[in-house]
Amino acid sequence: MNNRRKLVMALGVAAMAAPFASLAQQHGKVWRVGFLASRHVDFLDSDSYYGPFRQGMHELGYVDGKNLVIEWRSAEGSNDRLPALATELVNLKVDVIVTVGAPGIGAAQTATTTIPIVMGGTSDPVGFGFVKSLGRPAGNITGLSNMAGDVRLKQLEMLLAIVPNLSRVVVLVNPSNTASIKNLEIVQAAAHKRGVKTFRADAGTPDEIDNAFSWMRRQNAGALIVVLDQFLLQQKSQIAALTTKYRLPCAT
Repeated sequence: MNNRRKLVMALGVAAMAAPFASLAQQHGKVWRVGFLASRHVDFLDSDSYYGPFRQGMHELGYVDGKNLVIEWRSAEGSNDRLPALATELVNLKVDVIVTVGAPGIGAAQTATTTIPIVMGGTSDPVGFGFVKSLGRPAGNITGLSNMAGDVRLKQLEMLLAIVPNLSRVVVLVNPSNTASIKNLEIVQAAAHKRGVKTFRADAGTPDEIDNAFSWMRRQNAGALIVVLDQFLLQQKSQIAALTTKYRLPCAT
């Protein structure tokens, strides 16, 4: 696991500890945490993204099966399943809900206004209405904001530097993720200023990823930017194999 991911998960665990701070001294209390995942999760420690969460909680003194129960729920890459899963966690009366990405955060926000929600990271949480401001979140949501928009610009700059005379870039997005669409708009605006034409490719299933790559080839795409969300991250091996097959420079 790379250092960036370790840092993200460590910060996420630290943020999650905050709702427990005032009650941490309750001896015998078994905390029930709902973990709402968009993508497939390999339970538990073998998973490179969610395994560190469980480990981090252990380091904070919360031991799964002793004073901690983690209710894992995964949408398996289908964001339309998230609202029902979030409601399920609320009905279980969990003490806190932890989730990553705009679709999961939005589903949890709709499901409860009272249970604390910790977001493991999303772009523009203020713009999406998850918090009032970064300094004073208000409401029942706290956690991390990422710099996804800045990353997309760097991806474009990198491709322009390594691909001679690049003029056509495809941006692959999961259309069910509103944060991905916002990042797409950032790339489109930046590319337009540089005289680069962008094409949007949507993929929300493995078959749609295959179809998108076939379509990219017909469009004579010179490079690809993948706006990663939890589903596309889940399918990273498939995407890597297709970029190799079509010899398409890619930034993710």
